[in-house]
Amino acid sequence: MKDSDKDEKGKCIHDGHRKRLTETVNRVGLDGLSNIQVLEYILFFIFPRGDVNPLAHRLLDRFENVHTVLEASVEDLMEVKGIGEMAGQKIHSLLEVFYYYTAEKLNYQPLKTLGDFLDYVEQLLRYRAEEELHVFGVNISGEVEQGRCLAKGNNTLVGVNMRDIALYVSTAKVKKAYLVHNHPGGSSTPSEQDKMSYDRMKGIFTFTGCRLADSFVIGKDGIYSMERKSIIRVFSEGLEYLQSLLLEDSQEG
Repeated sequence: MKDSDKDEKGKCIHDGHRKRLTETVNRVGLDGLSNIQVLEYILFFIFPRGDVNPLAHRLLDRFENVHTVLEASVEDLMEVKGIGEMAGQKIHSLLEVFYYYTAEKLNYQPLKTLGDFLDYVEQLLRYRAEEELHVFGVNISGEVEQGRCLAKGNNTLVGVNMRDIALYVSTAKVKKAYLVHNHPGGSSTPSEQDKMSYDRMKGIFTFTGCRLADSFVIGKDGIYSMERKSIIRVFSEGLEYLQSLLLEDSQEG
């Protein structure tokens, strides 16, 4: 700690700021804070001492928003002065903490309606930076539970084999299931590969003694049902995106 960071009694002058900001967050939450203040608060957990305000400014100068800071790779974060490898890894892992929290809640609170389930998978996968495939079992009461990530990366449906499905079905002990995967930054409209893979997956589930009731695709515009062959939830933020797709189609026609 620099001498300039201490008061006349030798105490860190930034401790008061940290205390006040923490008290504000505990009192009113993060919504009323600026991006700089939110990022400062996050950095308190990465850097337990010192003034992180200049670092928060440098991060926002490079990444523009708090969510893009959290989504950045460790390598990109390390390009910012003041971020070493360990700090970059800690920042990068914060989203995993959130995802773990979201996923674990399902184990304790079975989802009773399709609307509840769509709310959950939207929160789980809508903003993921890479494609993921998840499977969810449905119990005899019609409640969705026992979620599990089957694959990550491109072409997730292609990468899953019969052994993966059989292991899940035998462990979860369910007779009905849903699949969900996301199209990061793209439309929820399924690709031809998605359609072919869905038919293949239905056969695999049937072979293991479990019925695949539907497969959902989460995109920037909404959630698509493979079984119903339509978008069953439109995201309000995606309306402009949908309109642009319709415009492109009309121009091509």
